[in-house]
Amino acid sequence: MNHLYLYYLLGVMNFRYDKAKESFTSSKTMTALKVVLHIVIPNSVLLVISLIGTTGILLTIPSVQVVAFAMRVLWTLLTMNITILLNYYFTGTKQCALLTECVACLREAKSESAAEGAQNSPFRGSKVVLGVFLLHYINYELNQYTYVLLYDEKWPELMFYIIFYYLEMVTVMNALYFSTVLDIVHRTGQLDSDRLSRCLQRNATSEPSELDDPYWWRTIEHFYHRVLTLHRRRAKYCRAFQLQLVAIALNTFIASFVIFYVNLNIILMHTHDNWLEKYKRVTECLGFFPQLCALLLICRNADRVESEQRCLMRLVIQAQSKLTKSVANMQRGDALNGRMVLLQSQMKMAPYNLFDFDLQYFFGIVAAIVTYLVVLLQFRTIEYS
Repeated sequence: MNHLYLYYLLGVMNFRYDKAKESFTSSKTMTALKVVLHIVIPNSVLLVISLIGTTGILLTIPSVQVVAFAMRVLWTLLTMNITILLNYYFTGTKQCALLTECVACLREAKSESAAEGAQNSPFRGSKVVLGVFLLHYINYELNQYTYVLLYDEKWPELMFYIIFYYLEMVTVMNALYFSTVLDIVHRTGQLDSDRLSRCLQRNATSEPSELDDPYWWRTIEHFYHRVLTLHRRRAKYCRAFQLQLVAIALNTFIASFVIFYVNLNIILMHTHDNWLEKYKRVTECLGFFPQLCALLLICRNADRVESEQRCLMRLVIQAQSKLTKSVANMQRGDALNGRMVLLQSQMKMAPYNLFDFDLQYFFGIVAAIVTYLVVLLQFRTIEYS
């Protein structure tokens, strides 16, 4: 969970975990300072350079490539500002409550694992992904100096692109933060599934007389309430992040296909003879990697939360097989199963019911990017003819 502190340092979130209080806390002073550092100053610098700079940052060259890149800049800045302001002032309390609840659950599971001598699985995958993304953007920023070496780029333009790519990194880190919170929610459901699975395995060889119906009904009702808790956490996540998720999805689509188009257009127009030009082009071509990967992680974790909820439901139904075949037990079990069937239609992560965040949606985004890339290449053919 320590990797959440890096999101705090990057300005993605304005609250951090207080070990003394065992909850997430925020400060109005630090929030105001973060707004100045991460929103006011970078946006002001970009605006000033665009207005007074003489290096052609504004749309001085009428071409599809320049218009496409300008659209990427505008949408990235808009998305970053919207997501951070929402995280700070509108949904921060909901995010704090959700994370505090999940951390309490994980802390309880950790103490149980310590008592049993088992190791609790850390969020190793999230930490590795975060490290890879940071290395990518460090390399991306260093790549901007190649323009100074190759094309004698002036400092206003260099400063513009360095700040812009930093803000693009923060935008992608927002998406990665949303994925990380979803991974934490998934982990809480996974712990409940593991507990019930161990309970069933431990009592698989027990004699029917040793464990009566009241014992199994207490177990079934307890884990049914865990199903409802996971469902409630998923709903809390949607309420806390739904507008941010829509903004990130739209920005990922626009930024990714613009990166594809601009770099493909440059590859077709220019030759890359020396190693510095090849390094520059390869680095910029990989700009779509964090954009699409962050969206992929959100969709994958949304699928995992849904799968974990279904797994927990199947285990609850399996636990009902331990009951005696009486009419009362069958009627009570049918009522419980009916409530779980109703929950199955509400498991999708669907902000504002616009679309479902799952792997099918992600592959649809990739297909749409390829389609628009073909359309833009048609415009390129018309432009240069």
